[in-house]
Amino acid sequence: MKTIILNLLPFNNRTEMSKLEYVIKKILAFVLIYFMSAVLGEAVIIGLLSAMGYDPLHGDVPGGEASLLSQFVMNLFSLFGFAIFILVTLLYCRIIEKRSAKEIFGKNPLDYLTGSLIAVTLLAVIVSFCLVTGSMTFEGLGTNIQLPMLLLLLVGYMLQSAAEEVMCRGFLMGALKGKVPTWLAVLVSSTAFAFPHLPSIMEMESKYIVVAILNLYLVAILFSLLVLRRGNLWIACGLHFAWNYVLGGIMGLTVSGGDGAAFGLFLFKVEKGTLLNGGAYGIEASVITTVVLGMVLAVMLLLMHKKSQKNVA
Repeated sequence: MKTIILNLLPFNNRTEMSKLEYVIKKILAFVLIYFMSAVLGEAVIIGLLSAMGYDPLHGDVPGGEASLLSQFVMNLFSLFGFAIFILVTLLYCRIIEKRSAKEIFGKNPLDYLTGSLIAVTLLAVIVSFCLVTGSMTFEGLGTNIQLPMLLLLLVGYMLQSAAEEVMCRGFLMGALKGKVPTWLAVLVSSTAFAFPHLPSIMEMESKYIVVAILNLYLVAILFSLLVLRRGNLWIACGLHFAWNYVLGGIMGLTVSGGDGAAFGLFLFKVEKGTLLNGGAYGIEASVITTVVLGMVLAVMLLLMHKKSQKNVA
């Protein structure tokens, strides 16, 4: 029993254990990193706002309570807080696992642009189908967004997307890959990716919940396959960043059930929530997104299968 407990402790780099023990150990490490980062991030945000003369614990924040500016500022603080998640994860990997940031991210940072282009293409296809089906309409240019706000959102979404990728694909999938079957490493890391999104999903109507969870897994698997195929984390970071930034900052649409349409460069309107547009959760709970992601994954899996057969031959 003592050996099992020592094996499962996330504070050591023991690897000589069963595959089940190793998976549990890394899941516990993920949970530890997540909650440590969340607590530190919250403390930093409260400290910064307090240093600026505000009282965030009692609703006193920049812009005034419930105002659009307040909404934007608090969203921005939340996004920038993800820098703590990146730092804590990289420190854990370096100190405990002896893996450097270079090993986590891999080579070819230009793949960040490749991932961003993939995201823009996917969103263009999905939103176009929403417009064609009439489940969404284009309202014109936004009036509440300015260039400095767009730039701040850009940096914020870069940090937020990188944090989730570093934790889920860089740390968790990277640690499991080679120790357990690849499919299991992808499944575990995808579940870890889905976990923080579940609270907002469960607030939705039941008809959206299944689609939203399915889409979460589809996009997580897409991120994972791209990382495995390209051999670096940059491509997933770029895709994740551009997906969130274009969706929320450019198109003004809801990102993972959050507040949308208030600060977009362009504005789109959803007259009535349906499974075509994802309702209040946004297109990430849309069956159109399910079909598009499913087709992309099918093509990727086919190409990877052909490549593996060619290598065997």
